[in-house]
Amino acid sequence: MNGKDAIGLAIAMRDGGDILTLGKNLDAAMRTITANLPIGVEATLVANQPVVVDDAIHEFLESLWQAIAIIMVVSFISLGVRPGTVVALSIPLTIGLTFPVMEMVDIDLQRISLGALIIACPCWSTTP
Repeated sequence: MNGKDAIGLAIAMRDGGDILTLGKNLDAAMRTITANLPIGVEATLVANQPVVVDDAIHEFLESLWQAIAIIMVVSFISLGVRPGTVVALSIPLTIGLTFPVMEMVDIDLQRISLGALIIACPCWSTTP
């Protein structure tokens, strides 16, 4: 590591686990472990997948809210108040039904499903 001898330790999450919780638990464990390391031995984090996943979730939510706002504004302008209201209400209703169904059929929220939700979001506005 950086031109020095090192020992690598890879930690993987089990199937169905929560990567964000794993990251918090690993941070707490590493604080305890590094406090007890001998002088001259240090721990260096090389990759931090929980941070990448957290960033992806935040990007998804930002894109989702932007898409919903754009769809609602365009719906009200192009369709009028009454049909625009129907479209505007269908978006949160669809989202509200999608996540419980994904939970029931044991579909994890991964990059593929996040991407599919982002792509599907603008499609909701095509139903007047």
